[in-house]
Amino acid sequence: MVHSMRISGGSSKVSRAAAPLLLIAAVVALIFCCSWSWKDTLSYDKTETTNRYLEAAAQPLIDHSEKLQMLRDSEDIWFSIYRNKDMYAELKEKQKIQLQLRAELLERQQGNNFEPLSVCGRHTNVGTMQDLALLQHFNMDTCPGANSKNLLLIQGDLAHGRTGNNLIEFLHGLQLAHDEDYQLAITPNSWAFDMLLKMWFNSSHDDDWEAKFEKAFCVKIVHPNDSLKGWNLVPHQLNPRNSVIITKHLFNYESELPLDEYVAFQSRFIQTLFRHYNTAPEDMCSGINAIFGEERTHVVYSAIHNRHLEGAPGVRLMQGMSRGSGCHPTAALEMEPEYVKSILKPIGMLNHPIVLITDGQNPEVARRLIEDPEIGPMLRLVPESASWIGGDLTLAIMSNVFIGNPASSFSGFIAKSRIAFGFGQNHLFRAKLSTDIGKVEWVTTCGDACIFDKKVMGNMS
Repeated sequence: MVHSMRISGGSSKVSRAAAPLLLIAAVVALIFCCSWSWKDTLSYDKTETTNRYLEAAAQPLIDHSEKLQMLRDSEDIWFSIYRNKDMYAELKEKQKIQLQLRAELLERQQGNNFEPLSVCGRHTNVGTMQDLALLQHFNMDTCPGANSKNLLLIQGDLAHGRTGNNLIEFLHGLQLAHDEDYQLAITPNSWAFDMLLKMWFNSSHDDDWEAKFEKAFCVKIVHPNDSLKGWNLVPHQLNPRNSVIITKHLFNYESELPLDEYVAFQSRFIQTLFRHYNTAPEDMCSGINAIFGEERTHVVYSAIHNRHLEGAPGVRLMQGMSRGSGCHPTAALEMEPEYVKSILKPIGMLNHPIVLITDGQNPEVARRLIEDPEIGPMLRLVPESASWIGGDLTLAIMSNVFIGNPASSFSGFIAKSRIAFGFGQNHLFRAKLSTDIGKVEWVTTCGDACIFDKKVMGNMS
């Protein structure tokens, strides 16, 4: 029997203006990572210690890339934000500038604080040189609200929606505080901490978690006896004491930042969460450990997130996604074997484990996949004893291929996290189209960055 897990559903403002220097960093750094060795790229004079350091930082990626060569996308995931070939050619002309940028980043990151991020023993691209080059312009030297008296307060135990929506609301709160120069504050008994501390910043085993949380996200934790005298609670037009109204406001917030800047900020927030993931009392690695055990660090697998979204409401949400992205209006809800195989077969992933994460609302999806002669033998289900939201979330994020439902805010967070980690192979926007030779086949209609794009995702971006 398929284990049923209740996963939140749910239904933000970004233009497509390019930030040239960020693109230079992203494109060239990724080109270098995939085309040359670290020593050839960094041709300036460095000490032997530095060279050993670079080799150690790059080796996990080299090992992993050899194993996963079949999964390489035809375009770098960060560059999929941009389709202009002339812009791409112009950026390639500026590689000398990028070499200097990489040199400066290396000088700044040679201390002990530089550490590539792994989650549950599986490597990400976070903390590597290309990641630093990509996001270096979005590190906040000063916290938002440092010179402001406007306080955005998250409080109360009631919120809008379930886990997927609540994650959007927290990330939007961080973004709003940055965009408007607000001081973000959270009360210990709020819905935000009730959600976050189960998965990150282990409050039950770390006496210093509050200080770490405040520093990591530039927020204040406001206790019941703390005075708010002198602060202006924002937004002014809403009742700041009504947590449901405030969370709806956060959920519906759409940043005015250009798309590439918005992706970078949101990615940094997500990366920060996973630098503090919990392994007790509830273990974010429970799903990976239960299914793969000692193979968890190197196993190659795919993850499918099936979210039925309460039937008719889910269909309406998917129709909206279809209008914005061109994807099929129901395929990601139904997860037919044909649809799944159209993704996995061309990249050889039908020969590797396939993990199904489901809300259990439509058991027919699991039945069809189990009965399929190609998918069924490779299908894995999370044991009930190891299944919970955090464990299932990490299991999907750390997969080599992810197939999700763009109308699900839970799938959306998984896809955003994977992009924040530098992972490709995120399949949410697909449609069946006729090719130039008249053959009808499934194709991707919207790239990785679409999950962050308000023109596609609206307030779920």
